[in-house]
Amino acid sequence: MDATTVTHEIQPVFDSRSRVLLLGTMPSPASREQGFYYGHPQNRFWRVLAAIFDEPVPRTIEEKRDMLLLHHVALWDVLASCEIEGASDASIRDAQPNDLARIFDAADIRAVFATGMKAGELYRKLIEPTLGVPCTTLPSTSPANAKMKLADLVGAYGKALLPLLGETEKHVLPVADVVKLEKEIAKSGTSLSTLMERAGRALAKAAFDEAQATASQHDPSNATQRQGDAISHDPRDNQNDNADRTSNDSHTAEASDPSDENQAAPHIAILCGSGNNGGDGWVAARELARAGCAVNLVTKRPAGEISAEPAHEQALLTEAIASEAANAAHAGLRQTASSSQTAASVPTVAQNTATQHAKPRAIAIHVSPSHGELTCLLAAADVIVDAILGTGFSGDSVLAPYDAWICLANEQRARGARIVAADVPSGLSAQTGKAAEPCLKAHETVTMIASKPGLETPYAFAFCGTVHVAPLAYIEPILESWKQREAETDTSAENNGLIGSSAATDANAALEAAGAGKLPSPKHDAFRRAETEDDDGYDPYSDRPPTPEPLFQADPWN
Repeated sequence: MDATTVTHEIQPVFDSRSRVLLLGTMPSPASREQGFYYGHPQNRFWRVLAAIFDEPVPRTIEEKRDMLLLHHVALWDVLASCEIEGASDASIRDAQPNDLARIFDAADIRAVFATGMKAGELYRKLIEPTLGVPCTTLPSTSPANAKMKLADLVGAYGKALLPLLGETEKHVLPVADVVKLEKEIAKSGTSLSTLMERAGRALAKAAFDEAQATASQHDPSNATQRQGDAISHDPRDNQNDNADRTSNDSHTAEASDPSDENQAAPHIAILCGSGNNGGDGWVAARELARAGCAVNLVTKRPAGEISAEPAHEQALLTEAIASEAANAAHAGLRQTASSSQTAASVPTVAQNTATQHAKPRAIAIHVSPSHGELTCLLAAADVIVDAILGTGFSGDSVLAPYDAWICLANEQRARGARIVAADVPSGLSAQTGKAAEPCLKAHETVTMIASKPGLETPYAFAFCGTVHVAPLAYIEPILESWKQREAETDTSAENNGLIGSSAATDANAALEAAGAGKLPSPKHDAFRRAETEDDDGYDPYSDRPPTPEPLFQADPWN
């Protein structure tokens, strides 16, 4: 292959919050064609970062950039130009370095890492003498470095990066602010439908991880064998592994037969409401099916009757994928049956078994199943995903049929099923932390973009379990702009003497309300608490002798 002169044209990724700098050598032909770093489908760079940050593998350039910025990682390459044969680093000649000063001037970079031996060698030769910052060489994530397994790369990168990066800042925002934030993200170019896809993938990853953990407790070798199909892997590795079965009618939907080979795959039941929280569940269903899970999706309405957007769009897409896969599976079964009839008049037991079972990947869609049908579906599930009611829920009770769904899910939890909630457990107010009757009791809650006040109350653990924030987008610049606007507004109000008069007005209003024998309205009550009652129904700030509250460090329901 002839050498060609290559000029680096991909912009570096960094901002003022970046803390570590990762440097490759020069973008490969696949990366240059894609327009972003580590674009070869077999390069493990993005899978390694996703693993150490415990997030789904990013699929788009925007997602990759967001992941880097969110975790304060800057990314560029050592060389600005060179002569190179294809993607062979060993053939590099006439190398010219990039000017890294632009990154160091903008950010407090604490360490520099090269993602391979050649990148480290060129950095020490061309950049370190003038920049004066040493570089640590990490193993290459290229498929050419076959001796390093994915787990080894994750260990090496995690050990090097995580101590320097620390934990990302946890934001707790009112529900109304999260809705406002979603609109701001959409204005910046990431649509609400894209956010829902990311939310569904994060939910699917949590459910898959729960299923893997449960399987490893019973059969460690079986769990290890399925690691290759993990939900965090790129879908191109399993693009033909979609659902095998589907149903739009609960009376015709088939639950997985416990005796067939599908029992080797994780069984996931997804309870979907008719709003956008349910949309996360529809996305998670196709992601889990792609990862090799047998999925039963339960919905009150068929996809075509869901009015909320983008849930309607995502539900139709999942339904279409499931139907297409079901048709292909049925055609395959008919062909197999025909072949087996002509192959031998008396098939062996092994042949007969092989022709009776489809692949262990399925989506069955159940619309308004009966109480008995739903009981059977949930009883067969290793993991139950709660995508019924979202952050907009408030009230003292849950309406039918969702109240029965929640009760049945909680019953199966007591029997050993694991439960993962989308955004907030159904029946719990994400704003106040007040639990309705009934309220789902999750082992893990995957809340989107930021945590909410109701998930941070002292009693929330009893319903939320472990709360994991799925960031979905890089929100720090938006939050910073909000703070700046708020500071400017406060300064302007102070200059005009409005702060004092406003405070006085609020205080007088509260006193007038108290004098009239009425409680102050929430607007004027600066000390109003998010929750007004304890779990057993009394005011914890009354004159009743206090009872020490439990510290929920273990499952309070077992």
